[in-house]
Amino acid sequence: MEMLKGKRVAITGHTSGIGKEIYEYCQFSGADVRGYSRSNGFDLKERNGDNVINDILRWDAEIVFNHAWFPRIQNKILKILHTQWKDKEKVIINTGSATCYYSIGASIYESDKAELRDYCISKAVDYPYKNKCRLHNVSMGWTNSKILEGVENGDYFIDPYEAALVLINLILPQNYVMSEVVCNGKFKPLREMVQVRDKATANVIKDMSLEIKQPWEE
Repeated sequence: MEMLKGKRVAITGHTSGIGKEIYEYCQFSGADVRGYSRSNGFDLKERNGDNVINDILRWDAEIVFNHAWFPRIQNKILKILHTQWKDKEKVIINTGSATCYYSIGASIYESDKAELRDYCISKAVDYPYKNKCRLHNVSMGWTNSKILEGVENGDYFIDPYEAALVLINLILPQNYVMSEVVCNGKFKPLREMVQVRDKATANVIKDMSLEIKQPWEE
């Protein structure tokens, strides 16, 4: 994409899956890309995400892919950047989840993603007169990722590269406001989808239990 050349692009969660595909695409397109992941010292759960937010603001990124999720932090990044950049022509593209529309039983994850979506929709009326920072949210469906580890027939689901393109294409200038996009892969028969949901739910909860300390563990 020619318009990415020379642009300062920030991506949270850039080392695997969709985030990695976005990172590599932007690099190939000549963008000045900066990734934020645990691998390079930017762990979202440290300092409540302030280290990531402050670095993005200092660097004055022009495009932000708010991709990585950690409880409450992804929403915090969105809201602070959007407020700080109200007088600047920036773009923030958020990776949401289609679980906003059908539950998988991961309540923290689902409520965070619903809040992400609702914020982008509610702030659409402010663009560009009250706030010049353009917002997009993509409620992404099942993607071939570690969440679907152990699930057979992954070809039914969205390829990470194709998912990345959905997000990247939102960079293009628009004469309209596309605040919310829902992207789903092909669905299996209902009985099989229930099995997929149950396996994905177990994987999400497993990841969350490893990452999130309970109050009595602090």
